[in-house]
Order: sequence, then structure tokens, then C-alpha cells
Amino acid sequence: MPGMDGYEVCSRLKEDEATKQIPVLFLTAKDDKESLIRGFRAGGVDYITKPFEKEEVLIRAETHLKLHRLTQDLLDKNRELQQEIARRQQAEADRDLTKDALMTADERLSMLSQQEVERWGLDGFVGKSGTIARILDAVRRLQDAGKTSVLIAGESGTGKELIARAIHFGGARTKGPFIPVNCSAIPTELAESSFFGHLRGAFTGANQSRKGYFELADGGTLFLDEIGDMPLALQAKLLRTLEDGCVTPVGGSQSRRVDVRIIAATNVDLHQRIAEGTFRRDLYFRITRFIVEVPPL
Repeated sequence: MPGMDGYEVCSRLKEDEATKQIPVLFLTAKDDKESLIRGFRAGGVDYITKPFEKEEVLIRAETHLKLHRLTQDLLDKNRELQQEIARRQQAEADRDLTKDALMTADERLSMLSQQEVERWGLDGFVGKSGTIARILDAVRRLQDAGKTSVLIAGESGTGKELIARAIHFGGARTKGPFIPVNCSAIPTELAESSFFGHLRGAFTGANQSRKGYFELADGGTLFLDEIGDMPLALQAKLLRTLEDGCVTPVGGSQSRRVDVRIIAATNVDLHQRIAEGTFRRDLYFRITRFIVEVPPL
């Protein structure tokens, strides 16, 4: 660098981005304190006085290059350690936030469940007759039997769904979902997919995978209203799910286990449907572990 002395060159090298990480040794013919201080202030890490031996220069350069590499390794490891500490701190913070969110969600769920209990509990029943008393007694017993399948039989408009909700929201499954399904309103071609779900591409129009009623009701209650109108072909698949507790989505080969309580309701005589061949006898016995008879209004 023309026009510069050695100190200025050293200083320029330490300021340049391309060379500032390279250790600089400076030569001096003056072994006095002022010259050495000026050299070190310019950015040098060591000095060699004239005259010098070639071997001395090589050894000093090699030593400082090793020190420089070791220093860089320590700095890199320190940065990695700081990054790891930051990641762990962030993970702990995220975990705490997740924990708080879960606690908040659980509290909200408990509050909603309590609201549902108050809305759909036994206080919603009006009447003091012996028939009403027997129904309420049956509901109380069924609330404690969280896996017992129930059939509620009675005319339309007599409160069958209210009874089903009271059984669910007053029992051990109160925090689980209550999924009501009107069996007479499901198109035959969509019945299997509606109950057991489907995978994306399983059929024309299946643009994404979907859970069926059984998976949606997992941990809770599936209320099958007007079960007497369920298509016969679907009844066989329903029976199998009730027997092994597994569902296989349309288009899939892997079964998924579900924990669902079945409460069914009907306004028709299922014995007559069985005689006509439109309702399976084995399914009838599977859903009638307990029968609640609701009288006409």
C-alpha cells in the first residue's frame, strides 16, 4: 500500500472485512516501548525485531494461526451453546404456554360441561306422575352405567332426545361429545361415509379426509335418532363396530378404535320391523341393553 507506513497498513488490514480475522505480526527495527505500543494499537498480535531469522518468523506465524483457529473454535462453540440455551428457554416457554392453554381449555370445557348439565339435566323434566318418576329413576341409573347401550322408545315429540342428553350430561361421559344423528335424514349413498368417515380420494367429491360420526363421538355418546329408518346395509356395518369397537373409513384399510356409547331412539315398533325383514334382530339385541319407554303426551 504505497504512501503508508507499516502501522497504517496493519491498521487498514484489521479494518477490512476480508482480512480483519487474520492475525497480523509486525516487524520493527526499534525495540522500544513507544513503537511496540503503536504496533499493537494498530491491530498487531505479535512483533518480530530486525534482524530476524526465517525460522523464527515461520514458527511465530504458525503458533498464532493455531491460536487463532482455537479461538475461533471456542467462539463458534460458545455461539452454539448460547443458541442451544436460547432454544431450550424458548421450548420451556412454549411448554409453559401450552400447559397454560391446556389448563384454560380444560377449565373452559369443564364450564361448558357444567352449563350443558344445567341445561339438559334432570331439572329439565316437568312432571310428578309415577311414569315420570320411573323415567327419572332410569336416567339416574343409566348415568352411572357409562357403557350401557340404551334404546328410548316413544312417539315423536315426547322428549326422547332430552332423555338421551340427560343420560349423557349427568354421567361419566359429560366432558365427551354428544353427537345426535337423525338416521332417517342421511342419504343412502352417504350413509357409510357419514358414520365411519372417509379418506381423501375414496370416491368422487372426496377432496379431503373426514371423520365419521363414530370418531367425532369418541369418548362420548352417539345418539341415533329414528334408528328404525336406518338402511339395512348400514345396520350390518353398525353392528360390527358395536361388537369390536373399531371403525374403518371408506377408502382405508386401517381400523381405528373408538370408545362410544350408543343411545338410540325410535318412534316405530322395531319388533314389527324385524318381522318385516327391515331391521336386524342381532342389532336390536345389541342396542337394547336397557329400554326406556316414553308414554304419549
